[in-house]
Amino acid sequence: MKVLLTGATGFIGNAVLRALRRQGHQVSACCRHPERLLIDGPDIKPLSIDFMSANSVQHWRHHLNGVDAIVNCVGIIAESKGQTFARLHSQAPIALFQAGAQAGVKKIVQISALGADDQAESAYHVSKKAADDALRALPQDWFVLQPSIVYGDGAQSSGLFHALAALPVHLLPDGGRQLLQPIHVDDVAAAICRCLEPAASGQRTVALVGPNPISYADWLQSLRHRLGKPNAATRSLPYRYALMVAGFGKWLGEPILSKDNIAMLGRGNNADPGPINELLGRRPLSMASQLFEKPASQAERWHAALYFLKPLLRFSIALVWLWSGITSLFFYPYELSYQLLADTGITGIGAPLTLYGLAAMDIALGLATLARFSPGRLMLWQFWIVLGYSVVVALRLPEFVFHPFGPLLKNIPFLMCLLIYRQMEGEKP
Repeated sequence: MKVLLTGATGFIGNAVLRALRRQGHQVSACCRHPERLLIDGPDIKPLSIDFMSANSVQHWRHHLNGVDAIVNCVGIIAESKGQTFARLHSQAPIALFQAGAQAGVKKIVQISALGADDQAESAYHVSKKAADDALRALPQDWFVLQPSIVYGDGAQSSGLFHALAALPVHLLPDGGRQLLQPIHVDDVAAAICRCLEPAASGQRTVALVGPNPISYADWLQSLRHRLGKPNAATRSLPYRYALMVAGFGKWLGEPILSKDNIAMLGRGNNADPGPINELLGRRPLSMASQLFEKPASQAERWHAALYFLKPLLRFSIALVWLWSGITSLFFYPYELSYQLLADTGITGIGAPLTLYGLAAMDIALGLATLARFSPGRLMLWQFWIVLGYSVVVALRLPEFVFHPFGPLLKNIPFLMCLLIYRQMEGEKP
C-alpha cells in the first residue's frame, strides 16, 4: 500500500515507519524536519510539513494522490509557544482526514489516547477526542487507536519516570493507587500494521494496553529496581497538593510534569486487553520481559540521576550572573571597582561605561538563562565571556591567579558547568 504517515520522526512515528517498511509499504513520511529521519530508501518519500500550518483541506490535497491509507501519529504531551493542542491534535488532523475522504483514501488510522472519551476533561484528551469524533463521522474504514503510556527506547516520558523512580522518597498522589497499563511501542506499530491489512475493515476504536495493569506506586518501584536501587520510602500526597507541585513543572522546564497530566493520572490509564489481543492475534509484550528484567544502562542511570539537577544547574548559573550584576551596581564600593578597572587599563569615561555596561550585561545573561532563551547558544556565549574575563584578569591582575582563595581558578568549574548544561539542553547552535 501507499501510506501517508504523519509524525514520522517522533517516538511512535519512527517505530511505525520501520514497521511499515518491513511490511513492504511505500511511505510518504511527513514531519517538520525530514533531515532527522533515521530511515532512508526508495520506498520512503520525505515530506516537510508543519502541522501548525496544515489546518486546511487544501493544504493536504496534493499530498494524497494515489494514497491508500493515512496513519496519523502526531502528538505532543504539553503545549509550547510554537505548538498547541488545538492545532496539532484537532485542526490539522481533521483537515487531513477530510482531505483523505475527498481523495478516496481507503483507510485512516488515528493514534489517539486512552481517556479521550466522553469523560475527557484535560485539554490534551479533549483535543484528541475532537479529531477522533471527526474521523468517526467519515464513511471510510477507520481505526481510532487509544494507547496507554507507551514505553520503549526513546520514549519521552521514560526519562521523567526513571528520574522520579530514582528519588529516595516517592511522593505518590493519593497513595499511587492509580492503575497504568503501559504498552510497548513495537506493539503499537504492530497494531497499526494489522489495521492496514486487507482483512481488517470496518470502523473500530481499540484501546492499546499491555497485558496487565500496574499501580503507579509499583511502576515507580519497579523502575527503581531496574536502576539497581532498593525500595524507596513512599509518602502519600493529597491530590490537591500533587496539583500544586505539578504546577512547578513549567519552571523546571519539564512539560510532562503538569496539572493536566496529574489529572490524567488520577483518572487511571487501564482498559480491557481483549480487543488488542484480538487485533494482534496474540498477547501484547509484557513489561517484565521488555523493561523490568533488563537492567538500566549506565547512560540511563546517569540520566535518571541528573534529570532534576538540570534545572537546578540552570538556576545556579542564572544566580551567578544576576548576583554579579546586582553586586556591582548596588553593593560593591565603586571606588574599588574603578581601581580594578584602572589596573586593567580602563580609566576616564571608559570606567563607568564599562562598570555599568558589564553589570547590565550580567543581569541580562542571568534573566536570559532563567527564560531558557536559546540555551545552546546562550551557554556558548557565556563560556566565551567568562573565558575572556579570566584571560584579561590573569594577564593584568596576576595576583588573582595566586590568591589563596582561588577567585580566578573558580571560573574553571563554572566554565565546565556551562558546557555541561549546554550538552544537557541538547540544543544545537
